[in-house]
Amino acid sequence: GDRALSDCLEVIIKLCLSLPTEQILSYTKVCKAYFTLMELLMRNHTATLVELDTPVLQHICSSLQAGLKSHEVAISSQCAAALEHLAAFHFAAATDDRDSSVKAALAAHLSREPELFSSQLAVLLNMIVFEDCANQWSLSRPLLALILSNPSYFASWKASIVQQQAASPERQQKLTAAFER
Repeated sequence: GDRALSDCLEVIIKLCLSLPTEQILSYTKVCKAYFTLMELLMRNHTATLVELDTPVLQHICSSLQAGLKSHEVAISSQCAAALEHLAAFHFAAATDDRDSSVKAALAAHLSREPELFSSQLAVLLNMIVFEDCANQWSLSRPLLALILSNPSYFASWKASIVQQQAASPERQQKLTAAFER
């Protein structure tokens, strides 16, 4: 019955929510500490975070998405790791046949914010495919869980990338073959 850890997590989350993401990203030391905390929370307390209100989880995911776009390799790598923990948790919950309050909370979040994971997937795919990333391996880690959790979005993303090459049928064929491997 000791609520010390629960109370501490609640205070930490409220403190994180009190700072706008833009301010967090403006200060390097704060930014590093914040995203280290987010990665640790996602790794060790994912169920607690999933049981929070949808706007809170949405804020956390938005801040992770902003961190993914950081030019600081350590920050974007930590955001990718945090996202991997959340996406793997989501996939495990979705494939688990048992009912739980966490599974219900996650389903409720996704019904309110259907693009919660697909927007993260879009950012990661575009960064990995179109940008020169020094930490491509770290950024690719959450991809499997995100793709398995969002197969329809991934299929539409692939189709749009192939369609963008309409001017060159040869490129389209090569791209389609590459995706089929």
